Amino acid sequence: MTSWSINAAELRIPRRSRLAAHRMIVIGDARGQAVRQINGLASWYDQANACWRNKPIGYLPSDRLRGYDSKSHPRTFMPINGASGPDWRLPPAIESGAMRVLADGLSAEAVDRRLAPALEAIRRINALSEGPEGGAGLPYPFMGFGRNSNAFFSTMLRVMGFEEPAFANPAFLVPGARGHLLPPDVVSALRTAPTAAASG
Repeated sequence: MTSWSINAAELRIPRRSRLAAHRMIVIGDARGQAVRQINGLASWYDQANACWRNKPIGYLPSDRLRGYDSKSHPRTFMPINGASGPDWRLPPAIESGAMRVLADGLSAEAVDRRLAPALEAIRRINALSEGPEGGAGLPYPFMGFGRNSNAFFSTMLRVMGFEEPAFANPAFLVPGARGHLLPPDVVSALRTAPTAAASG
């Protein structure tokens, strides 16, 4: 890989199994290394430290679904199925079909432009209910069965104009896949909004 890329990837639950999957957007740099992720995650607000924290899955009535960009929230970077660690190199995952390339041949600036609608969608999703740091997002469905992190992933694909990818050796359980977190008219407006000035 000699240029930046936008990719669809999964965290398998349990790791390296086919039982279930959490899907996410992964940015690869010119070295073929994962450097950034866009994730929707089950979250709870840590009153003592005045910050949101994510958890593997929501099960409490107070748990929320929020969107994160690991550029500004490094703790939300998730393990990537098929990528080789510890530096999360992407070519092995791409070659095996565990990861799908959505766009490549990009400069860092072009990545920022392509991500701009997704970042605005994150802002809107998090603002769907009042809360700190931009809002409390949506209620997280019990144990993830409903509009969850995979519905967040599908919403990100839609606002960026990408199709749902097919992963090799797919997981048996991918609840929330192809779900919607924003109305169709909002998705359409974000997809057609100018992004040339976006900084990511």
